[in-house]
Amino acid sequence: MAAIVISVLQLASLALVARALLSWFRARPGSTLEGVKRSIDRVTDPVVVPVRRRLPSFGGIDFSVMAIVLAINFLLIPVAATL
Repeated sequence: MAAIVISVLQLASLALVARALLSWFRARPGSTLEGVKRSIDRVTDPVVVPVRRRLPSFGGIDFSVMAIVLAINFLLIPVAATL
């Protein structure tokens, strides 16, 4: 069971990192990149949007994804210790 939780948390962390990296690129409407960005945003928005609302503004820099990835890594520590 712990292995499944670890896999899900790692997949979520990977999706969040992909979201952050893809935010640096401009995607043309109708392009494959736009479809990928939209899909990743749709999957990660339920977690990112509430965190973004709670964090203070840092001059236009969005730290919500980094905060969530950090929280996921803190969750992975005790779960991995059970293996």
